[in-house]
This record gives sequence, C-alpha cells and structure tokens, in this order.
Amino acid sequence: MSNLNQGELGDWLSYLENINPNRIELGLDRVRAVLKRLNLDFSRTKVIEVAGTNGKGSSGALIDAALRAAGLKSCLYTSPHLHRFNERVVINGRQASDEELAEAFAAVYARREGVELTYFEYTTLAAFYLFAKAQPDVLVLEIGLGGRLDAVNVLDADIALIASIGLDHVRILGHTIEEIAHEKAGIIKPHCKVVTGLLDPAARAVVKAEAKKQQAQIYCEGEDFSACSTDGTVFAEGQTGPFDLKMGETVIFSALPYPKIPMICAPSALMVIYLLRRAGLNIPDAAVTKALTSAALPGRMQLVSTRPDLYLDVAHNVPAAKHLVQVLKSRPLKGRRLAVIGMLRDKDIEGVLKLISPLFDAFYTATLHTERGEQAARLNQALSVCAPEALLKSYNKVDEALAGALAAAAPDDEIVVLGSFVTVSEADAFLKGTTGLEV
Repeated sequence: MSNLNQGELGDWLSYLENINPNRIELGLDRVRAVLKRLNLDFSRTKVIEVAGTNGKGSSGALIDAALRAAGLKSCLYTSPHLHRFNERVVINGRQASDEELAEAFAAVYARREGVELTYFEYTTLAAFYLFAKAQPDVLVLEIGLGGRLDAVNVLDADIALIASIGLDHVRILGHTIEEIAHEKAGIIKPHCKVVTGLLDPAARAVVKAEAKKQQAQIYCEGEDFSACSTDGTVFAEGQTGPFDLKMGETVIFSALPYPKIPMICAPSALMVIYLLRRAGLNIPDAAVTKALTSAALPGRMQLVSTRPDLYLDVAHNVPAAKHLVQVLKSRPLKGRRLAVIGMLRDKDIEGVLKLISPLFDAFYTATLHTERGEQAARLNQALSVCAPEALLKSYNKVDEALAGALAAAAPDDEIVVLGSFVTVSEADAFLKGTTGLEV
C-alpha cells in the first residue's frame, strides 16, 4: 500500500496479515503505549471482560443481547470470525462497516509511532477506537488468548467473567490447569466483581486466590450460584425445560426459558447480568427472557439442514470435545452419526479424537490449508488407533469431505462438522454455494 491512511479494509487486513502472519506476542506494554496516544474515554462505560478456554463467545453474546433488549447501548468484541472480519466488532447489534474499520486502523497506525503491534493488538485497538466513538453503556470484551497478557486486558474490567478453564494453548499459557488458571485470572483487577463458570477445583482455587489478592468479590458457579430446574434440582445436561438461577436459596431469576446458546454457558452469563442490575443498570426480566430465546452464535451445534440433520460445531480442543460428547449422548439418534473433521496442528488432535470417536460411525477427514492447518493423514493415524472399526475416508479439502458425507448419509443419519473455526467456515461457504442455505 502506497498510502496506508487511504486504504480500504481489505488493504488493511492484507497489510496486517503480511507483517504479522499468525504471530502471537503476549504483553501489554505495546498496546498500553498506543492506547494512551489514542486518548480514548471509557469513563462512563461499564467494562466486562470474558475469558475462558471455551464458552467466551456464547457468554458474551447472551450478555450483549440482554443489554440491548433492555434498551442499553452495548458494544461486543469477539474473535476469531467465521466469515468476515467485521463480525469481531459489533456496535449496538450491528457489525462495524468496512469504512469504520478502515478509519480505525488508520487512526491506530498513525498513533503507533514506531511501536510494532501484532495482528490482534491492531484489531483490538481499532475496536476500542470505534467503541469509544459510540460511547456505550457497557463494553463486552472477549479475551483472545489467556488473559493476563492479552491485549484486551489493557482495559480494567468492572466484571471479570471466567467461563471455563481447560488445557489448550499449553505452549503459550502453561502445561497445567493451575498455570492456565493463573493466566486467565489475570483479568481480575482491584475491587472488581468476578464470576466463574463450573471450574475444576484446582483452577477454582487459583482464581479465588487471585480474587482475594485483588480484594475482588467472587461468585463461583456450583458454590455461590447455580442453575436449577423449577422443582429445585440442579439442572443437568439434556434437560430442556425452564430453569431458575439461584444464589444460595434465593431465586434471582425464575422460570427462564432454555437458552439458544449452550446451556453450560448460561448460568455464569446470567450472573453477570444480575451484577449489572445490582450496579444500577435497568435490565428487566423480559429483556433477559428475550436474550435467552434469541442470542446464538453460528457454529455451536448449529443445525443448518435436516434429513440428514447437519450440525456445525467449532469444538477444537479437549474441553470442548468433552462437552460435545455430553450433548451428543443426551440426544436420541435414529441412524448413523458421521463426522466431518479438520483440525489445526497445534491442538491436541489425538486427545479430541479419542474422546469423540466412540460416538461416530464414520469419519470424513480433511486437510486444512492454512498456516496452522494439519494434514488429514495425522487425523487418520489417530483414528486408526482409537476407532479401528469406524469407516474412515480422507479428503484434501473440507468441501470435498462434506460432499462425501452428504452423499453417503441416509435421511435418518446425522452429520457433525467439527474441529476448528476454519473447518466450520469452509463447510459453511460450501453449503451456501451449493444449496443456497442462509447459514
């Protein structure tokens, strides 16, 4: 680009991808320096940061939807995107336009003054630039990776939500649950409120210790609050009826409809909404109900067609695979279940496949042609060990694998596309191109 400041969004994204191809360099000093020069004002805005191995996107979507249903102005930042970059930056329910994003990138570029920023740091600062212009009541910010050193954490959270903690990104965040919990607990700031989902006891202990150190009030699912059936029993996977949210013996939300987001994400997100209420924001029960029945993210056991039922799910690590197994086990199945799967090489491919393999009759593996994409051959090798009786077919591309599965499936069968955001995105593009589906 001869003149970066005149660039269109496509030019900016090409520029960022070329100078920082998938580079991850954690740390806040660079972001903090440029943020100071941008001189953005969030003094009248509540900041919610959402960390977690899985569930961040769904939790953020529910909180954002409830705020907007209540007539409050909310901005939502998420990553990665499935189809287009604009999905990451949502201003009161609408995706930022190409022109807005190009303006924001130009502003960040002009004020970086020689500071070398990564792709994610650029995009985070650009989002903050647009959010500051919008002056929302609440910012809902998804942490990109970890927490303590993630670019989003340059802002101080009023409420820190840690949705889940599991083993993922181990080469960056640590090889134990305790080490990863330490990184995610880094979003806890002095005197803020902290909400956690259902955490492993070792992870919960680390988070509670950090909350105590920061003199932050913490609310842990399973200890301080829980989702219960309306008859008072703890809500279990597979139930689909109305539920209550309780703090101790006190019902704080009653007879709530089953959410469109994964149920596992709902209680902690609802707890954040309750704390925003206590902080003075007017979020009526009707707004919460509307959010539960409308908020959803693509690619989370998303049913996109029937006969055969075809689901898209971005499950890409062991914790997500465990949840997927729970969901699949809780559902009736008439015919066979087929998996279309492609994964990134830095994920625990063997661990994921070992978990899910008992639930599938056939696997259609695909190579992902991205910098971090893995060859189908590695998936095939793992499946030959953990699922030797399953039908196994291998393809060079996701669309070819999905076409193969669709051709082989009977009307009563079920197809699940999984393994990566990349896999789901490529499957989605194929379905739109061949069927006209609005996925």
